[in-house]
Amino acid sequence: MNLPKPKKNELMFLPLGGSGEIGMNLNLYGNSGKWLIVDCGVTFGDPIYGSVDISMPDIVSLENSTESICGLLLTHAHEDHIGAVHYLWPYLKCPVYATEFAAEVLIRKLKEVGLEDEVEINIIRIDSKIKIGPFDIEIISMSHSIIEPSSALISTSAGSVFHTGDWKIDFNPQIGEGINKKRLVELAKENVLAMVCDSTNVLVNGTSGSEEDVIKPLTNIIKECSGRVFVSTFASNVMRLNTLAKIGLSLGKKVALVGQSMWRMVEIAKQSGYLSDLPTFISERDIKNVEKDNLMIICTGSQGEPRGALNRIANGTHRDASISNGDSVIFSSRVIPGNEVSISEMQNRLSELGANIIESSKENMIHVSGHPAREELSQMYSWVKPKTLIAVHGETRHINAHVKYAKEQQINFAIPGRNGSIIQLSPGSPRFIGEVEHGRLIVDGNDLITRNSEVLKKRHKMMFNGSVFVVLNVSEDFKLINDPIIMTEGLAEIIEEDDPEYFIKSFIKEDIKPYYKSKKFDKSYIKESMTNSLKRIIKAQYLKRPVVRLELNLMK
Repeated sequence: MNLPKPKKNELMFLPLGGSGEIGMNLNLYGNSGKWLIVDCGVTFGDPIYGSVDISMPDIVSLENSTESICGLLLTHAHEDHIGAVHYLWPYLKCPVYATEFAAEVLIRKLKEVGLEDEVEINIIRIDSKIKIGPFDIEIISMSHSIIEPSSALISTSAGSVFHTGDWKIDFNPQIGEGINKKRLVELAKENVLAMVCDSTNVLVNGTSGSEEDVIKPLTNIIKECSGRVFVSTFASNVMRLNTLAKIGLSLGKKVALVGQSMWRMVEIAKQSGYLSDLPTFISERDIKNVEKDNLMIICTGSQGEPRGALNRIANGTHRDASISNGDSVIFSSRVIPGNEVSISEMQNRLSELGANIIESSKENMIHVSGHPAREELSQMYSWVKPKTLIAVHGETRHINAHVKYAKEQQINFAIPGRNGSIIQLSPGSPRFIGEVEHGRLIVDGNDLITRNSEVLKKRHKMMFNGSVFVVLNVSEDFKLINDPIIMTEGLAEIIEEDDPEYFIKSFIKEDIKPYYKSKKFDKSYIKESMTNSLKRIIKAQYLKRPVVRLELNLMK
């Protein structure tokens, strides 16, 4: 179905991304003929196509309704909430609303694609009120693993909904205001129809922990390390960077930054009024001028990203930083699902270089998550007391577990968010009322293509099965004028008794003979028939299904 036009007495919710996967969050709220978008993010990689670097929600369902989109509200600056804006804004063309820090992150992305002068960006303040179309919105301070995280109380003539964004309960996040418990408790008296809530850590018992909790363990570990100390964390986690820098300075170490994204986040944070109490960091080029025992290096690449700083250091290809025997590498981060293999391979290379690898554990908690565990979810329910819980931001198993847990916590209505499914929150009881077209868009060079694109399917097929290209020059009676030209890539190893190109050439010479002097079949039929025969024989010989292209040239 097309995107509906909600009436004044209707309040609708529609997730197009982030409900059924980790990342690429994009949600819409509808009222009085208008739609408000909340967040517009990417995810890295794809569970099906290993060659894909960046994916985002497909907004095909919005193409014919862009005039009804009144704005895009960003809850914070993480890539899974902000990273698709510069790709999708040309199709949305709506005003953007973001805090100063998120706006600065976005502006740099827009400059990369020449849109910095086209996008209307409205700076919003934490704990303020704004109006976007028919939506009255209160921006409420939250805690998360980034500067200026916010939630939104979205009020309309048809009722109010509380959109949590990404959050955790942390009253001392080291930077920023932390979660506004006072205002959240007040929401219980304001008849909130529904709470749309983060499900990422619903399978984790207890609490996520405070940023304050990592200070002592990190201090003790770094204090005991000899040689250079490398600490890898997420570049966007400015609070952790601030914590690490202060620990290093307290231990008399000079602190260096390695990784462009780390330097960029520090620059944006300072421009937004943060990190003003920290001295200048050691540049990458000056690392070699600092004694090993007197240096701590904070670097990117904790997930084993191929171009990440730590991976390049592990490979010995970083221009300025290197690992030597006795150095320590501390991972102050979590393993994002899907990155286990790349992280393990990188750690093995670091170990081969003689590095001491340290990860977070129950005994040494050197990382805390930015998402709520079960006790925090229960606490939030008791503060806000929503009539309905809509579980979003997570894989299907997380969302379904969140629905079950919310019901156990006496929330009468708990509904799983599903990409493409429209939930009507009012009038009446919350319920699914329809589904719009949805999916994934893939960044392919300078283009955005759908996950169902034939280009992507063929590329994926070639990656696992190879390709075969055949050129046949034939006379008008379909006799071969010269030997077939055969080119194969990635089909099979050439061994003494089996050369794939020789095998295909021999087969082609025999397969074309029945068509000599043919008057019954035309060129198109012969080409298709021989292509299909070639596919069958390759499958039988090599158990592969390569991309096969056969060209038949009639020579006069």
